[in-house]
Amino acid sequence: MSLECELKYLNPDLDAVRAALGNLGAERLGLCFEENLVLDDPARSLKRRGLLLRLRRAGGKAILTVKRPARMDSACKVCAEHETVVSAFDETLAGLDALGFTPAFAYEKVREAWRLSGCEVCLDRLPFGDFVEIEGPEEALRACATALGLDGCLTSRETYHALNMAWRRTHGLPEDESFVFVEPERSRLRAEAGEAAGTSSEG
Repeated sequence: MSLECELKYLNPDLDAVRAALGNLGAERLGLCFEENLVLDDPARSLKRRGLLLRLRRAGGKAILTVKRPARMDSACKVCAEHETVVSAFDETLAGLDALGFTPAFAYEKVREAWRLSGCEVCLDRLPFGDFVEIEGPEEALRACATALGLDGCLTSRETYHALNMAWRRTHGLPEDESFVFVEPERSRLRAEAGEAAGTSSEG
């Protein structure tokens, strides 16, 4: 288990942040297209308890994650996170289904990850907007954001799920918990991330 301290920066200029990361000598960790399933039982009991059960496919790996809130007294979002790589996406999904946990919603994003000053800086492109998510010790996180010129951006501790729902309400759109890219943009983004459609779910 690890404690995850993170903060999202809304509507950043991703090109400017990317340039700043390069100028500061940050380490680029990679670019990937993520497919995520959030699972729950029919009563949505995990959501009611503040728990997240997620199965992710990205960069040729399948990753199972469980998150729960750890602290509420921080300006950042702090969660206890249990995460492990699983050998097969489809078999893991089938096993969770046998336990009564089925997909509640799906979401996708393109994530470009960097490491700077002990923090992980993620440049995220989602169907409803661009974001920078920084994860690390709170003081280092704030210093990192300042170095990247993000101090003028709005911040949020909310999940991307909550931000999507708020965006849909603001734009007068019907409620939809899922947020995925549509074709042909989806194929273009996958290609840019170096992931061909139909990539094996194993590993």
